[in-house]
Amino acid sequence: MNRRQARSSRGFSLAEVLIAVALMAVIILAVFGLVTAGVRRAYGGKKMTQAAAVAQSALDRVNQQKPQDLFGAGDTDTSAVRTWSKTQPDNTDTGVSPAAEGGATPTAVEATRNAIRTLLVNSDLPGSAGRPATLTVTMTPVKTGATPTFADCTIVRIDVDLTWWEFGTRARQVHLSTMQLKTVPV
Repeated sequence: MNRRQARSSRGFSLAEVLIAVALMAVIILAVFGLVTAGVRRAYGGKKMTQAAAVAQSALDRVNQQKPQDLFGAGDTDTSAVRTWSKTQPDNTDTGVSPAAEGGATPTAVEATRNAIRTLLVNSDLPGSAGRPATLTVTMTPVKTGATPTFADCTIVRIDVDLTWWEFGTRARQVHLSTMQLKTVPV
């Protein structure tokens, strides 16, 4: 065997092996980062879709009741607001406040409020004591001119806001809004 053949059959030098290992490490870290980012985006998309469905269901339920009745607003009030908070990550009933109303035989209004509350209880949206998931429904009378009240308006604006923390560090929110035409006496 001559010198040239002996030299080429020795294998790789230490420098070549170190460069190859470093290159592989960079490539593996980059792929790992892409996979992690993809999983986070998929998780975020799933939670956003679920939150939109919860907010839409809440909006549908609220839209079936008179604003004054649903949130106990008086005829002279200029808005009515109700907020439910989820402070536990699991789907336990005790993790959402305020508590369910009406006992075994709730009124129709209490049943509607309980149904909206149950939407938040059954959601997989994360909540903790420090960063709760909140569902807020705001009803505001709409009228041109003077300050509108529930008694003298013909339209009520309904806003539903659902807020939660993604991975405990990023606040996310879904906002839905609609107008409810009140029946006008003839």
